[in-house]
Amino acid sequence: MTIADRIQTLRKSKGMSQEELADAAGVSRQAVSKWESEQSTPDIDKVVILSEIFDVTTDYLLKGIEPVETNDHKTMADVIDQKVLTEKNGKRAKSILKWILIGVGIAVSIDLISLLIYILINGLPT
Repeated sequence: MTIADRIQTLRKSKGMSQEELADAAGVSRQAVSKWESEQSTPDIDKVVILSEIFDVTTDYLLKGIEPVETNDHKTMADVIDQKVLTEKNGKRAKSILKWILIGVGIAVSIDLISLLIYILINGLPT
């Protein structure tokens, strides 16, 4: 799709005539007609105006590049909160791991002591 196709498609999708677009962009109807028929292309200042009229990016008008929509509007406070939460989760995970290892160490120690007591009382099995 060319810039001419995009201008025409956007104009029609807005329900605008060439005359209405020309008035909004500050050009003649013939200029709009030439843009849409690929006889000429709009100047860069007109591309900016067209992008505002059609509520699209200049990249879309010039190159057909669709903007990537994201709902990721993070503020600095959100970033800081996330970092703090990540650090707290990291500390919490280390603490939990430490207590699990201590528990495993105690269980192994109890088993070894029980085995040693068994051997002292009953002797080595033959």
